Amino acid sequence: MTSRIASSYGRLSTRRPWSTGFVACASKGMAADLLVQWVVERKKRDRTDWKRTAVFSFYGGYYCGWFQHFLYNIVYRRMFGTSTALYNAARTVLFDSLVHVPFVIFPVYYVYKAVLLGGPQHGNDPWEGLELYRNEALAINLKYYSVWIPANMLVFTVVPVPFRIGFIAATSFAWLSLVSFMTLGDGTGD
Repeated sequence: MTSRIASSYGRLSTRRPWSTGFVACASKGMAADLLVQWVVERKKRDRTDWKRTAVFSFYGGYYCGWFQHFLYNIVYRRMFGTSTALYNAARTVLFDSLVHVPFVIFPVYYVYKAVLLGGPQHGNDPWEGLELYRNEALAINLKYYSVWIPANMLVFTVVPVPFRIGFIAATSFAWLSLVSFMTLGDGTGD
């Protein structure tokens, strides 16, 4: 059964990579946010922040699904070739970790969050989002590297291209869940 599902996903991802990436990553964003709200923050279902869920779902779809498909499966293949050799994977992951992550992923995420969620934690405009990122950059990047450098080494050495975005979505779901559990503190929820 599992191999049949994986085979179907691989065929679908090959035929329709943009749609498959968007749906997989938007679903992941929605599921991760609902898990955090209902389990970590202990919110009652009727107190769910659906705007927040929609924001994370859409971010997951357009950035993690569309943009990362474009970047990892098109741009990086042109920049670094298609070899899955350790050397090639290492230079791809090094570029991703030192350029894409600190100068694209996190600034976009913090601006997106500030503009769409607003509030005292996120700021109310893009510049406040960037200021918050500047203050948290070292800590968030170090946490990111601890999970994503090994995960991306797998992506660029052993994960077949049609499964890359799905693998990233699954890893991201686990990562977001773990970070939420680690950083909750003793919040009581609603």
